[in-house]
Amino acid sequence: MPEQLPSNLSQKIRVLFTDVDDTLTFNGEIPFETIQAIHQLRAAGILVVPVTGASAGWCDCLLKTLPIKYIVGENGAFYMEQAEGGHTIIHYLKAAEQVDQDLDELKELAIKLKKTFPDIGFTQDQNFRISDVALDIGQAVKVDFFRAKQATEWLKSQGVNAKLSSIHINIWIGDYNKASGAMAWLETQQIALGECAFIGDSTNDEAMFESIPLTVGVANVQRFLPTLSHKPDYITQQNGGLGFIELANALLDKKIEYKIY
Repeated sequence: MPEQLPSNLSQKIRVLFTDVDDTLTFNGEIPFETIQAIHQLRAAGILVVPVTGASAGWCDCLLKTLPIKYIVGENGAFYMEQAEGGHTIIHYLKAAEQVDQDLDELKELAIKLKKTFPDIGFTQDQNFRISDVALDIGQAVKVDFFRAKQATEWLKSQGVNAKLSSIHINIWIGDYNKASGAMAWLETQQIALGECAFIGDSTNDEAMFESIPLTVGVANVQRFLPTLSHKPDYITQQNGGLGFIELANALLDKKIEYKIY
């Protein structure tokens, strides 16, 4: 089982990969102190790179508003970078001509799913997705966790990739995941895998828990631990963005104070 995150980590980390929803966020928003922590990590020479199931539109927004330069989106379908002048460059992990065809097929499958699970439908940001479909189980609606797991297994039986997070079921076609997306980006950098860490919160982070040498789960990951074959090394005391601050503090000499929201 994971250990409690120590107050200091001795590892030399140059990249901190992080999930977004319920890892950077807390009660649906990113706390000021969490953004402050990202700034301080950057000042200390640690790149914070979100690796998320979030839509391309949301990724572009995060890239332009958070103190980050790179983001891996839609569960590894692409990575984005902010170029000079602030415009976004997107790098796909599969042929661009295949993206539209796969998305149409996934949307048809989601409509078929709704006949058996009428309470599970598209997320509000689906129109801003370019490679996958996200189904809402924890944002505008609250779907029973066991029922969401049943829906996820049904989708897998249809021959697509399906991952359950704290808020979504993400489905996609292709041999990629969060970890392969992160590794594709890492290959463009002069940074060793051993200089990377990851922090996340749910089952769609499992590939990252398996692939990154130093891994942390925020406290709210605990409800998913029984379903994870690959678990984080450590767990924070606080949930979401406050747990992220704990990890930042363990990596930084300067400590960031925070309040309970």
